[in-house]
Amino acid sequence: MLILEGRAYLKGGLEECAIGIEDGKIVAIKKSLKGDRKVDYGELLLLPGGIDVHVHFRDPGMTHKEDFQSGSTSAAMGGITTVFDMPNTIPPTTTLRDYEAKMRIVKGKAFVDFCLYAGLARPLQVPRLAKAEAPFKLYLAQTTGGLDVAIDEVPELLEAVPTEYPPIVVHAEDPAKFNSTMAGNLAQHNLSRPIEAEVSAVKMLREMNRRFHITHVTSDGGLKSLESSGFTTDVTPHHLLLDCSSQLGQLGKVNPPLRETSEREQIWKAFTEGRIDMLVSDHAPHTDDEKSVNFEDAPAGMPGVETMVPLLLRRVRSGELSIERLIDAVCERPAALMGLNKGKLEVGMDADIVVLNLRPVSRIRGKHLHSKCGWTAFEGWEAVFPAATYLRGNLVVDKGEVVEDSLGKPVKVRSQAEPSEATKKHVRPR
Repeated sequence: MLILEGRAYLKGGLEECAIGIEDGKIVAIKKSLKGDRKVDYGELLLLPGGIDVHVHFRDPGMTHKEDFQSGSTSAAMGGITTVFDMPNTIPPTTTLRDYEAKMRIVKGKAFVDFCLYAGLARPLQVPRLAKAEAPFKLYLAQTTGGLDVAIDEVPELLEAVPTEYPPIVVHAEDPAKFNSTMAGNLAQHNLSRPIEAEVSAVKMLREMNRRFHITHVTSDGGLKSLESSGFTTDVTPHHLLLDCSSQLGQLGKVNPPLRETSEREQIWKAFTEGRIDMLVSDHAPHTDDEKSVNFEDAPAGMPGVETMVPLLLRRVRSGELSIERLIDAVCERPAALMGLNKGKLEVGMDADIVVLNLRPVSRIRGKHLHSKCGWTAFEGWEAVFPAATYLRGNLVVDKGEVVEDSLGKPVKVRSQAEPSEATKKHVRPR
């Protein structure tokens, strides 16, 4: 039995203890334990591994930007031990055949556990993909990959999804609300895909009597449209920390867009109060050359899986965010949404554990990150990176170096019965 000792996050608080691990599971948590191997981390924190339910690792078809090896390495370096990869690859995973082909390609490349989304786009394929237990992603507006579906086509697609299935993850923008003028900078991009598009899409989804998960919410208006819906929500670090006044040019172009400072501040407040369920990276790398064209021609998306948790841990260190809220958003609620045996340090759970020292602060440098794209919108920002990352009891990252690779396994999703308290009641959960 492997024993990890330190200050573990247990049921909402930090407690000095020993965690016993066998066969990839936590088998005991006590003040002290005896085992074959013991690692004493002293005053360092032992936290659950993070779960990022929104990444684009570009594999297959766009592996010059990223592949599953580089993307999952980035995840492990940033304290993420499970990722959910989006379907807008080449070919897109909208058929069972392409879904199974992608699974074969990425197995053996993964440094963390993973799940693959299927694109909700072809009615005849939906039952087959559901039998494969693939979670579904629905695009209501155009973005990288061209998997957008017209709103009047959605009901037919929903009919084929089992009612007990996990919530469908939705890119919720109504293209009927977009402005057709060319966007030449971040402020204009914000206006071209306005907040009204987010609000309108949510309102249309509310009429469909299904449970949805609204990804990358960007505005106070969007949140208000979600009140009493029972939908779950997430937000990205770039929508929490950046806005359209940022001097990033094409590097800051994302869909949905970065908003104005006042909207960002409202979203940050909602996140800290628990009115947004989860944090996701929407890690969507493009090469520097691809971004170095005219703004209107530049692809939307930025890398983020390696920096997501470290950026927010810096806010924990400064007292702007509680560690309870961060673990709730990155570990507990994502596990509940997808029905994973992860997200908490409890007996019987997968032994996905991040070891952390909150004292040292690093500067983020794109050239030191592990994404193939080699850049970050957070160049020079302060962050707190993990000291070690364990995947099912295996040490995969130690002191900034990969020590075990290709240990990632596919995970299966299970339905989560209860809707989000945050969006059901629109109150603080803690």
